[in-house]
Amino acid sequence: MGADLLTQETDREKYVIDFFGITTFPLIWLGASDEDVEGDWRWVATGERVSMNASYWQPGQPDFVDVHDYLCLAGSIKYLWWDASNSPTGYFLCETATIY
Repeated sequence: MGADLLTQETDREKYVIDFFGITTFPLIWLGASDEDVEGDWRWVATGERVSMNASYWQPGQPDFVDVHDYLCLAGSIKYLWWDASNSPTGYFLCETATIY
């Protein structure tokens, strides 16, 4: 049973992340990257494109800086998406398929 970094593909998932994150984590890594092609954000687990929905991203993000290849949420900016390098220290949430 493997797990992947959390994806946030729906408003409902955003709500859950906000609910748990607001009082718990200053920075949360999500499972998306544009490491392969700058500006082409993909969920690592599925290869699906990441939404460019402006309400998810911090204004000015993504900033298309070549070393900012990883998606995170920062508590200081109300858990909006932020593209970052791999150096900030943060927490991560994982998800796994439902097993019955």
